[in-house]
Amino acid sequence: MLVKIARFDPDTSRAWEQEYEVDTTKQSMTVMDVLDYIAKNLDPTLAYYRHSICNHGICGRCVLQVNGKTKLACTERADGYESLSLAPVTSFPVVRDLVTYNSATKL
Repeated sequence: MLVKIARFDPDTSRAWEQEYEVDTTKQSMTVMDVLDYIAKNLDPTLAYYRHSICNHGICGRCVLQVNGKTKLACTERADGYESLSLAPVTSFPVVRDLVTYNSATKL
């Protein structure tokens, strides 16, 4: 699966889109699982929310845009998509990459 991710570096104010190829055919994955795979295997510099209670859809910290629609990365299934375009939600300031500062964020 082609995964396009909006990136942002706060030190330089540089914004760009980066593409990754992730094999999602071998197992059922959430968007969070896709992000975990990218961070562990392809690009450890990717910033996104991941913490101990993820995959329950409770805190809302992992909110992002999936193909233009606001979703929680921890509960949104990636299986139903042919490709993913991931970006931070536009209603909150971007801290870095997919991390935004919202009411659920404790910085």
